Amino acid sequence: MKSIPNIISIALIGCGAAGFVIASRPLLSDKENDVPLNVLGINRSPYGEVFAMAMQGPIDSYFHATNARGHKCDDAATCQHIAHSQSQDLAGQGINERVRHYIDGMDAGLVERTNPFSAGKAHKFYLRREIEDKLRFAYNLDPGQYGNYNAYHFFLTEPELGTRPELTPYAAKLADQTIRYCLSQRSDPRYALTAAAAAGNVIELMLNDRQINREHPLYTTAQMRDVLKVMDQSLGLYSHLANEWADKGLWENLSELRLTEVQQRLSFTVSIRDSHEQSIRLIEGRHENGNTVSNAAAGESQANR
Repeated sequence: MKSIPNIISIALIGCGAAGFVIASRPLLSDKENDVPLNVLGINRSPYGEVFAMAMQGPIDSYFHATNARGHKCDDAATCQHIAHSQSQDLAGQGINERVRHYIDGMDAGLVERTNPFSAGKAHKFYLRREIEDKLRFAYNLDPGQYGNYNAYHFFLTEPELGTRPELTPYAAKLADQTIRYCLSQRSDPRYALTAAAAAGNVIELMLNDRQINREHPLYTTAQMRDVLKVMDQSLGLYSHLANEWADKGLWENLSELRLTEVQQRLSFTVSIRDSHEQSIRLIEGRHENGNTVSNAAAGESQANR
């Protein structure tokens, strides 16, 4: 008799699982439901912004670990490097100082290399892959965060750091996605700065292409100027939203460190914008001079005939 309730429970659970599977098939076949996974809705939320900023510390530690040379040992079995630890005389110090020293030691030990040999190629590749995954995770948490986006873009466009093929096309797609997201935000002027930086990165990719494909570049100066207009639009949006924040006194909610950070990013973005425009003008000037020389040569040839 005791087994009957158990059988009923198992049957109900089985029916529920079967109903869930049957009902989920139409959802899986619907392309409109094919969206990036966002557990608990953290991505692009205020909580995501906080977590994205907190991610920058571990990323920095991993990045420096890829460049660690380590300690060269002739014999790892007898070398005292592994067992070596700095000692400090804590005699006469209070309990608070001892606890602080203990916590500092734990913090230093978290990123300290204990391997007596330098990191190998496979280990460095693994660390770079970890960095890339963390950068992508931090970017998805807050695509409008200036530091997270630029760090991810820099990683993707540096062949010595990246670990995936076809980095530049993906970086261009990442920039376009960032611009679209940031220009749709009106709650914070700092998003507009990220959009301007992303547009500047696209122009940089176009200019780099001319260094690779000198004879047949993939992008024209007209295309570069179209992206430059997006950069100007982003800077204009920042100016508009910054004035609104000033009128409402919202800038006062930020710390001095954050305010200085915004001013530095604005100044850097404007200088990059002016540099890109100057580069485009130089390319256009070369084309004009080339066309003038070609026309003169053609006229001289026609006169000789």
